[in-house]
Amino acid sequence: MGKKKKRPTVFFNASVILAGLKSPRGGSARLIFWVQEGKIKGIISELILDEVERNLSKLSLTKRNLVKLSDFRLILAPKGSLVEKFKKKVVDHGDDHVLASAKEEGVDYLVSLDKKHLLILKNKVGKIKIVSPKELIEALSF
Repeated sequence: MGKKKKRPTVFFNASVILAGLKSPRGGSARLIFWVQEGKIKGIISELILDEVERNLSKLSLTKRNLVKLSDFRLILAPKGSLVEKFKKKVVDHGDDHVLASAKEEGVDYLVSLDKKHLLILKNKVGKIKIVSPKELIEALSF
């Protein structure tokens, strides 16, 4: 028998969650569906969930839409000392907790749609693979 392949762990930025909830046919929605199917382990922090909840009404969504996130692992906010380490790396200090959470959890991927603040950090933040939904879909291609 062959060795069972490890499910990739993916930390989701709020932009991907919101896009996936708004557009059920897009790449972000496909990633949420992969979490629901158990193909990937989806992780979000309490800070990401708060950001998603704050922005639901802007997209004409309600808290009922959050049921799609029930298969995600919800983690606590990252340690302050780790967040501090990323302050020098990020353009927007509102994103340092995203990198810190991904690092703390040792995820395989950090998926984001934020080209201006997070995707520009590809290959600049240690072993964290920062990718767009399209890049993650292509890399995993189930």
